[in-house]
Amino acid sequence: MASHLPPSPPTPTTIARLGDDLLREIFLRLPALPSLVRAAFACRDFRRAVRSSPSFRRSFHALHAPPLLALFLEPNFEVAPAFPCPWRRRDPDLVAADFFDIRRSHHGESNSAGWKIRSQLPCWDGYFVLHKASVRRAEGSAAYNPLTQALDLYLCDTDLQFYTLSSEDGQAPSRVVCVIHERGRSRAAVFSSDTMEWQITPKNNTPPLLDGPRNGRVMRGIIWWPNCSVEQIVVLDAATLQFSLIDLPPFTVECDYPTYTRIGETKDGKLCFVDIKDGTLVSHFLTADGDSVVERWMLYKEFPLHPIVMNATGCSMEGEYCGVKVKVVAVIHGFIYLSIFYCKDTLSRQLYLSLCLETSEVSELFNDAYCYNVDAQPYVMAWPPSLLQSKEESETEPNGDSVGDDGHVGTEKASSVLVAALQSLDQALMDEGDSNRETVEELDAFVRPNEDDDGSLLSKIRSFDARLIAVRDRILKIRA
Repeated sequence: MASHLPPSPPTPTTIARLGDDLLREIFLRLPALPSLVRAAFACRDFRRAVRSSPSFRRSFHALHAPPLLALFLEPNFEVAPAFPCPWRRRDPDLVAADFFDIRRSHHGESNSAGWKIRSQLPCWDGYFVLHKASVRRAEGSAAYNPLTQALDLYLCDTDLQFYTLSSEDGQAPSRVVCVIHERGRSRAAVFSSDTMEWQITPKNNTPPLLDGPRNGRVMRGIIWWPNCSVEQIVVLDAATLQFSLIDLPPFTVECDYPTYTRIGETKDGKLCFVDIKDGTLVSHFLTADGDSVVERWMLYKEFPLHPIVMNATGCSMEGEYCGVKVKVVAVIHGFIYLSIFYCKDTLSRQLYLSLCLETSEVSELFNDAYCYNVDAQPYVMAWPPSLLQSKEESETEPNGDSVGDDGHVGTEKASSVLVAALQSLDQALMDEGDSNRETVEELDAFVRPNEDDDGSLLSKIRSFDARLIAVRDRILKIRA
């Protein structure tokens, strides 16, 4: 009788033996982007699976909104982590955490020359306002936003606005767009990290920018400037360097920008305009009109503010002296961020909420005693640059195996593009003609140090970016 050998036990399948497609299916079910980043940096195979698939990034972005890491409270940019955790004053890593240690650095500043943070207005709309006093050169001012890496330079007769546009898919080069306002007219120029050169539009090829609106919003490679006083939005396409105008949505003619109005995007990337009208939060989005290519504003959703405020604070908005003030802070990826100032039990308090346009869900970000914070800037986590694989890149893995390493690489890369653009713009303007000589000389005095300065503008920008990295890494470690 023939003997029968027992069957061999099946070889166990470990997670290390899964293919990239199965790994990505698992990763899609992670709750948020920070979880994906930590999983991707667990080993090289996991990181390769995430980096090598643009379709995976699009799918993950569609399922998971980019998380709000923190709110930076102006004017001192105190850090308020935006997630359920003990309040920042009870957190040992965030006790009295000023984003850039402005109170300490300002009080310790001497009267020596160089770029200083203005004591009257240290921070405004996300921008740190800087002032330069020099013995041999004229005074000047600048404003830098480390969250968006936007920069404004105020010269004598010319204002220069710089907007950093990083590629979302890792395929296209990063760019810096400069908008030049001079004598009532505006021009545009673009600097590419691929060619390392400026392309400047002719002086007679662009319309006036309607009194030069400030603080443009970069979305989908386009820069938008809401200008309620003239009932239009100024638009600059960064690819073609062409300006255009679009009308504001209906019923926004009497809006009080920027207190009650913000421009942003819906979850699927449509331009969204949000304002407060008669106690109601009203949202419009820009969409194509039927089969026509012409876009028009369409009313999206309306949210009565009274029940939202009542549920969140227990206070009523009704009555002329109700003591409640609601402000639209930002509109990002389909979420409206609101600040509410109110008084309860004789104490002044501040509350920040998020409202999802798609689901109408309201979430409390934090609520505390009022601390003279006049505004807040949301910091939404972007897709980490080292989880992007460019066309030219082979299967060679990036350096660094941690979230902290990744963040440093990404921010320094974007900062270096802006710094390189600043260093080369004066030469591009000089090559254009002698009419720009005065602007070039002043720009050179702004950007580069001399023996009277204790620091150049470029060193200030690098310092701000380094501190942003440190705060961001601290928040991610707390969330882990």
